[in-house]
Amino acid sequence: MFPCENYEVIAVKKKIVALALGAMMSMSVAAMAATPEAESMSAQQGKAVAWVDTMLVKNNPAASLKLMGAEAQKEIDVKKITDISNDMAKNLGKYKSSRFVGWTRFDQGDQLMYLMSFEKEPVVRCVFLFDKNGNLQNFALSPLKKTEEKDNQKK
Repeated sequence: MFPCENYEVIAVKKKIVALALGAMMSMSVAAMAATPEAESMSAQQGKAVAWVDTMLVKNNPAASLKLMGAEAQKEIDVKKITDISNDMAKNLGKYKSSRFVGWTRFDQGDQLMYLMSFEKEPVVRCVFLFDKNGNLQNFALSPLKKTEEKDNQKK
């Protein structure tokens, strides 16, 4: 046997091992992506995106109320959510964009957080609260003012 044949055999074996490892890693990544937490987060993000679309983009508060859970619908009626929508438009201006920043799982529910930009407020924190069954129960929009940032830096 020539020495170069051994190198060729070793090179082929290395390629086979690399391919096998790559296949195993992709299977483990796919298995991790299918966790119940990932599925919950994905479903909740879908509801949050639909809410943003109906409430902020299309300005249809009645449709956004229908996206919320049954318990939330008992607490908030169409008039109340329309008033909230009008206040948001008055104080924040037109919706421009949003970016997902975090998801937190709690014992009794979950929280999704986005940073949004509006015409009058460039940075607004938006938090969506979901019950343990994944139903949207509440939302809150809080502008982050530059003066608040300066005060926090001084402390």
